[in-house]
Amino acid sequence: MSDPMRSKYPMWKLALHKFQARRDIPFRRKFFIGYDLFGNTYWEFTIDGNLQRLRRKMEPYKEQLFKVDYFSTVPPPWLQWLRRTRYDAPTLQELIEEQSRQERIKLLAQNADAKWYNAKLKLDEEQRLKLADEIARSEQEAQSFKQKYASETEKETEKEKDVDVDPWKQSEESKNEDPIQSTSIKPGSR
Repeated sequence: MSDPMRSKYPMWKLALHKFQARRDIPFRRKFFIGYDLFGNTYWEFTIDGNLQRLRRKMEPYKEQLFKVDYFSTVPPPWLQWLRRTRYDAPTLQELIEEQSRQERIKLLAQNADAKWYNAKLKLDEEQRLKLADEIARSEQEAQSFKQKYASETEKETEKEKDVDVDPWKQSEESKNEDPIQSTSIKPGSR
């Protein structure tokens, strides 16, 4: 497998980084640690010359306007190293494996999403069919109810037609009668 950094850095820069990674040279305050797949470089350095308390930092491959924008290009293993939750710096091989693992996880997530979407469509279709069956059954019950009770309602409407009470007509007829007697309740009358 070829070195992914050869496409990002010239040979002299790669050789310079190898030289800067050496810790056996006296009075050196900054040590090169490694690269990530985006071309960012990682360093350990000291301010006061105490090599027991080295600080860690990242130098971006491409300068950006805001420092916050660099974190989108920092892989998780390097973030762990920067925050000292990981002692050893990750290798390029580890980073390549991590990137392929993340791509596999994305594919698995897409497959799971597609599976759940299809299951949701299947459940929606089942619910739609159940609802259609329920509507058809209720319409059939309504038809049978209408047929069963149609004759009874017809009889009731005929009775109402026979009784046909017109209150205006009654008031005109009872105009000349005694008002007190007309307001009293008469048993047997409707």
